[in-house]
Amino acid sequence: MPEQLHAAGAGKEAAPITIGIAGLGNLGSEIARWLVASAPPRLRLVAAADLDRDDVARRLGSLGASASAVALRELPGQCDLVVECLAPEAAAELLDCCVDRGGIVVPLSVCVLLGRPDLIERARASGTRLLVPSGAVAGVEALRAAAMGRIHSVKVRTSKPPAGVDAQAAPGRQKLFGGNALEACEAFPRNVNISATLSLAGIGGERTEVEIWADPDLERNVHEIEIDSDSTLVRIRIENRPSRANPRSSAITANSVCALLQALVDPVRIGS
Repeated sequence: MPEQLHAAGAGKEAAPITIGIAGLGNLGSEIARWLVASAPPRLRLVAAADLDRDDVARRLGSLGASASAVALRELPGQCDLVVECLAPEAAAELLDCCVDRGGIVVPLSVCVLLGRPDLIERARASGTRLLVPSGAVAGVEALRAAAMGRIHSVKVRTSKPPAGVDAQAAPGRQKLFGGNALEACEAFPRNVNISATLSLAGIGGERTEVEIWADPDLERNVHEIEIDSDSTLVRIRIENRPSRANPRSSAITANSVCALLQALVDPVRIGS
């Protein structure tokens, strides 16, 4: 990747941030659409990649983007910042290519990071910035603040319509999983990125407790979080609308990534 970027808000002449998106499916396309139509001028979509390069070119054309369609292995060298929106099995290979190069990586396959702590350590050693978006979860900042002291427990209960967890329809609620976040990410790598995010921000995957439920009466993805620490007790209930194109994901996830990207060039920051 090119050299590290100047600090956000360094002045009117600050260099643009060139962005590449790995995975131009539903989520990646939403982020690309925002970059093309609504993003601050310093944020420039220059490339996108996926397994089918021709399909990427078609999607970029439909969005009116002038970005190039490139091979996944070429993407890190084309931009300052890579947004990873791939399936977990492809994300691991891409992150392996990115973390030693410097620059910035915004990973959405957070379960991969939780299961591969070496990626985080390699990023620290190389100076690569890994910016994990909050995604579909609230409370990350409170958890990070609590982690400056002592956290006693973190509990996450995720409930989704059956289609959101690839479960068979049933008459009532079904408990699909109970265990820690590491185990949840192994069993449901496409469904519990919020548990991985909370684990990385807090007390780790082995101590973060997770339940996963399928509920046919739900129309939204529901996450109930409890953080108990020496400084605070937080209880949060989040009801996210599922993405119309992919019920496993919440519609707010793409917005979270766009907000993170916008914060890179906004000199005013709200929240820690």
